[in-house]
Amino acid sequence: MAYLKTSDSIIISATLTDKGRKLLSRGKFKIAKFALGDDEIDYHLYDPIEAADSDIYLPALLNTYSLEAYSDRLKNIQYGLNSYDAGILYLNQEQMDEIAPSKHAYIQYLPALKQNNKLDISPTRRDSVYYVSVNDETTQKLFDSLTGFKFLQSNNLDNCKIIIESGIDINPDVGPSGEEGTTPTLYHRREMIIKKFLLDQDFFINADNRFISGLASIRPTSRFENFPSGETIINFETFTDVVAITLENEFANYASYVIKGVANLMAEYDYSTVTTDSIQYSALAGPRGSVTALNVVVDNQLKTNSTGERDFRFTQYGKIDQTPFAEIPTTKFDYIDTTIYIYGGTTNSRIQVPLRLLRYAGA
Repeated sequence: MAYLKTSDSIIISATLTDKGRKLLSRGKFKIAKFALGDDEIDYHLYDPIEAADSDIYLPALLNTYSLEAYSDRLKNIQYGLNSYDAGILYLNQEQMDEIAPSKHAYIQYLPALKQNNKLDISPTRRDSVYYVSVNDETTQKLFDSLTGFKFLQSNNLDNCKIIIESGIDINPDVGPSGEEGTTPTLYHRREMIIKKFLLDQDFFINADNRFISGLASIRPTSRFENFPSGETIINFETFTDVVAITLENEFANYASYVIKGVANLMAEYDYSTVTTDSIQYSALAGPRGSVTALNVVVDNQLKTNSTGERDFRFTQYGKIDQTPFAEIPTTKFDYIDTTIYIYGGTTNSRIQVPLRLLRYAGA
């Protein structure tokens, strides 16, 4: 459903289901509730540097055409609008007076999801994708031929992981100063994320079940933390199997998963005599909320060695007998490109992780 506001009326453009058409024919159709989304808006048109001059960016945003209604109910709203009114619970009287009478949450920045590629266990991005070795033969071939190349291994889920952080990615140098600044301290984590009910404790994952049969995720005992002394604890080593849930998503052939996050306690300690420099461990420039890590479990039929029969899906959905690495131009591989989609359970912030499922095919 979509609606357009004209000068004197609101026009509703709706595509009804079979049940909706029956109710309409009987005169019993009534809109009881609705959700709002802004899928049409390209926010790359917004330039925060030029934000003070509305004439620069507002026309491009406000003149965007609305999408027509879709018949598929799972395709209607990909980016829903959320309400964070619960945040008023933590406001002081001065802040309450400032936002009255709207009483909307006093939120300055919304957390974003960002992939962490700074750790030793993070995979290397190459050719705009992250590689996944589907079997031990492929793993050994990559280890023997490529120096310093880190990749996910379907048969070794603990060696390399996809790490996702949730938090505010605003550089403190350009953010506001004072109590509402964006320095990545534990104080700002508490004030700008936890007290605003913006902590992603769960993450939803969509993965193509034609190629990926499950996920492996961290346990609640995992830690991502540093201390004023300069010591760090980075422990994503313990994984647990995650099976698909029945939650529907907007992608055909995709299964949904839910995994837990843990507290992201990488922070700056300005009162310390030791330089902590947490930015060398965290991908976020501002206060950090939570973090999770995962790996993908490749479908067993895609794991055959080069001496076995190639699964038809490499031919149908991918490419065969390719040479993707210049360092080993005579070594051939089969691969399938796919993407997993990750959502913050509270903020609905999203990130995409492109994967290439790689199988050694022979020399």
